Amino acid sequence: MTEDLIKEVYQTEVTRHPHPTVAKPQMQLLPAATETSAGKTMIGPSMLNINREHITLISPKPLKTLSSGVCGAGIGWNTQFINRHVPNDYDCSDPKREMQGYLEKNGFDTSRTVGMMTAVELENAAYSLWDNEQFSIFTVVTAGTGNATDSSRSVGAAYSMTQGTINIWLFVNGHLTEEAFIQAIMTATEAKAQALRELNIRDKRTDTIATGTSTDSVVVAATQLGETLPYAGTATPLGQLIGQSVYTEIIKTVQRYPASNGQ
Repeated sequence: MTEDLIKEVYQTEVTRHPHPTVAKPQMQLLPAATETSAGKTMIGPSMLNINREHITLISPKPLKTLSSGVCGAGIGWNTQFINRHVPNDYDCSDPKREMQGYLEKNGFDTSRTVGMMTAVELENAAYSLWDNEQFSIFTVVTAGTGNATDSSRSVGAAYSMTQGTINIWLFVNGHLTEEAFIQAIMTATEAKAQALRELNIRDKRTDTIATGTSTDSVVVAATQLGETLPYAGTATPLGQLIGQSVYTEIIKTVQRYPASNGQ
């Protein structure tokens, strides 16, 4: 069951994927690539809606995503993205079920939605469209550092599951490989840690420089159109733009309203 053998015998494009629960391969047919008028839409600031209750972005076409959100986690195809404001005393005992109820109540399709939460005021969000000749990235960040954590010193420490959090959205107007999705998460995390280091954000329990918070989330979403971008490490143009954008937007949102980061 190899891609090359299936292609040779059946004269069709296929891709091989692991089964989600057993150690068996799955073969999937690949349709011919087509770019509709909706497919050519660029994800950018005009699609972002910010109010006191939530930040949303609705894409006119499904985006391939890799996410650690409360809802829509893992790899999937999504059209709706929401970063919801919750109070500091939000009950985190079953956030996934509660979030799903919130989405359904507000008309979101839970099968096509990535959902995140934060206790910071959403008007403090920072975002920009970052351009390259071959691709662009729309980066959106909300950042609260009241529960900042040094991941290298967290053993044995009791960290509350509050929703202070740093939430990062990366919308790539380009075609990413699976390697690039994973590397994009790595590069964004490295940039986040560097921003917190330069801002001197500290873990109150250890008095060391924080690397993030205990409830950070990230999503990488790509249009999967245009030239393929195989990698997103810091040696590549894509990785460099991800690093620069995440670093810059985190600096902006943390410095904009420092008082909000006690949340």
